[in-house]
Parts: sequence; structure tokens; C-alpha cells
Amino acid sequence: MNHISFFSGIGGFDLAAEKIGWANIAHCELDNFNRSILNYYWPKAISYEDIRTTDFTIHRGTIDVVTGGFPCQDASIAKQWGEGQKGLEGERTGLFFEYSRAIGEIQPKVIVFENIANILKTNRGKDFKRI
Repeated sequence: MNHISFFSGIGGFDLAAEKIGWANIAHCELDNFNRSILNYYWPKAISYEDIRTTDFTIHRGTIDVVTGGFPCQDASIAKQWGEGQKGLEGERTGLFFEYSRAIGEIQPKVIVFENIANILKTNRGKDFKRI
């Protein structure tokens, strides 16, 4: 199975994929430090930096599994005060739409995503319906 991870962090999904025998073809992570760790452990994988500016159609038809945990800050209960919960309308959590675009470009067989439980409730549940 060929795998690509998005919002890869330090490679949790990548490590799990490797442990079950999948090939880590690429990862996409904005943070330089995190990307350096990914590149150290998976030097043969293509390393993408910014999901917003990358065209992933090169991978169409070659990837079986796409994984990712798009940012949760705008859906967090910690955002109840101050600027409030923007959910999918927020700058960070709204990267879900870029994840969705990337999935459409790749057209994998399986999609995995994780996020916080509160994503079920933001914008009165409308965000989860959009997902």
C-alpha cells in the first residue's frame, strides 16, 4: 500500500504506516523542524511544505491511503472566549478544504483523518456535516 500523510507533524501516521508495511511515498508538513524529522526518518519520501500551494495530481492513481489531521485550533473549546470558535471558517481549521482538494487530486482508495471531538459541535454541528 502506498501512503501520503498531510499535516504530518513528526510522523505519527507515517510511523504507523511503516509498521504495517506500507510505503511512505510523501508527507506534507509546514513546520520546518517537524519536516526535518520526517526527512530524517523517511529520506526517500517526497517532502512537501505547504498544502495550500502544492498540486498533488502527480500522485493520482498511485496512492492507496491518505492520512491527516488538519489543524484543530479554530474548533477547540479553548476558543470559547476571546475571538471565539470559527471552526471550518478559521484560518487553520479551514485547511480542511485544502486537505479535501488534495484528496480529490490524488483520488486514493482510503482516506483517514483525525481531529478533536469538538469538531462535531462547531457552528452548531454544521461544520461536521460539511466534512
